[in-house]
Amino acid sequence: MEGLSLAPHVLPQELEDKGMIVEWCAQERVLAHPAVACFLSHCGWNSTVEALSSGVPIVCLPRWGDQVTNAVYLVDVFKAGVRLGRGEADEKIVSREVVAEKLLEATVGEKAVELRENARRWKKEAEATLIQRLEVAGKREIKNLVKRYEDKKQPVRCIINNAFVPWVCDVADELQIPSSVLWVQSCACLTAYYYNQNQLAKFPTKTEPEINVEVPFMPLVLKHDEIPSFLHPSCRYSIFADLFLQQIKRLPKTSSVLIDTFEELERDIIDHMSQLCPEVIINPIRPLFMMAKTTSSDIKGDISDSANQCMEWLDSKEPSSIVYISFGTVVHVKQEQIDEIAHGLLNSGLSFLWVVRPPTEGLSRAPHVLPREEVEEQGMIVEWCPQGRVLAHHAVACFLSHCGWNSTVEALSSGVHIVCLPQWGDQVTNALYLVDVFKTGVRLGRGEADENIVSREVVAEKLLEAVVGEKAVELRENARRWKKEAEATVGHGGSSDRNFGEFVDKLVANIW
Repeated sequence: MEGLSLAPHVLPQELEDKGMIVEWCAQERVLAHPAVACFLSHCGWNSTVEALSSGVPIVCLPRWGDQVTNAVYLVDVFKAGVRLGRGEADEKIVSREVVAEKLLEATVGEKAVELRENARRWKKEAEATLIQRLEVAGKREIKNLVKRYEDKKQPVRCIINNAFVPWVCDVADELQIPSSVLWVQSCACLTAYYYNQNQLAKFPTKTEPEINVEVPFMPLVLKHDEIPSFLHPSCRYSIFADLFLQQIKRLPKTSSVLIDTFEELERDIIDHMSQLCPEVIINPIRPLFMMAKTTSSDIKGDISDSANQCMEWLDSKEPSSIVYISFGTVVHVKQEQIDEIAHGLLNSGLSFLWVVRPPTEGLSRAPHVLPREEVEEQGMIVEWCPQGRVLAHHAVACFLSHCGWNSTVEALSSGVHIVCLPQWGDQVTNALYLVDVFKTGVRLGRGEADENIVSREVVAEKLLEAVVGEKAVELRENARRWKKEAEATVGHGGSSDRNFGEFVDKLVANIW
């Protein structure tokens, strides 16, 4: 530090063969990165809280001040630390042998697993605190917004929320305003969460992580890696399960659930949920993007110049010749898997349109790297495209997708079958339904829990299966049948058109 008479640290050159040395890094982003196993730290309170909030255990080498106390708490109270030193007062130099021993203790073996679990529990507590603050502020602002409309003589007749903010139902209930939930996953997933919350079926636990789940009126028994993964005890995104289950708990406070599906797609399970919750109207209103086409509007969704470029490129291609690839806006596929997909495409000889998004700002992710010179001779790579228009294009043969529900319904409604590479959440359940129930999917992977990288050989094999041959014809016919059902459901008098109309009529008549 400038102005202090301290010599710079000198490190052996061979260290750089094993790692990376920098003068500064974005510590919070680094700690949040899945590659980080532990944090060798001086145990300053800022670093301590950042590590705990990121679910990272600490190897403790405190020096002075509060650091020595923080180290005690990390090791003996928070149970998320391994002691390496006791502070400057000890005056001992920790040997290289002890350093190696403690680092290995924090990184591999049973102790490391225990430390990681404890640290992740603290991360969950930190997230819950943040969500609680959002809830307090959100409730206040919604009440203020409702009052502003009342003052304008424009009273709010219904409050609609999605499951990520379940506490909105409490505000509506307190203000005696009808509320509805917009459920943006399948009815099958809604039912899985309902059964879990109400303990109507046995779900995987830490002691029994691989049990199957049986839900009546679901056409299949769900294996442990086929339930919505937020419900699995090993999932690192369990905070979302907590939110969804809170929403399920509050269903009696709502007037209806506007569900992102259509009756013909999930008729049995929709009827079953209606029987389970007779006090709540289950309203399938999907596909919303097709309903939007039936209304006139000057609003356009094409927000990129690449939209016209990729549509013109598709216009130049033969019918059913292009593999469309996109993994949505949130999912991040491992670079190793991206490599295998790229080389699988090359091996297949199939032409493609691939959406490769830049990393979301603020997240510690490197951009995906593709062998562009080779790959771009065979297809087109863009950062964004108008997915609805692309899926509706005659040149698209199939869709390599993460199986998010929005992408799933858009593909079914456009008559396009899917090569399924789910990652987490409802995606693993959607993939199961696409392959085994809707009969419009080819399975490529089973989700993040599987941890396997699908090889380029398998990628090429599954893509060819979905594009050429008898299986491809069968998949295409099934997908086109779902397209016809989707078009009928949003047409005049169709089930979604009718359900949405009845919902609006009740709002206008104020007869909830």
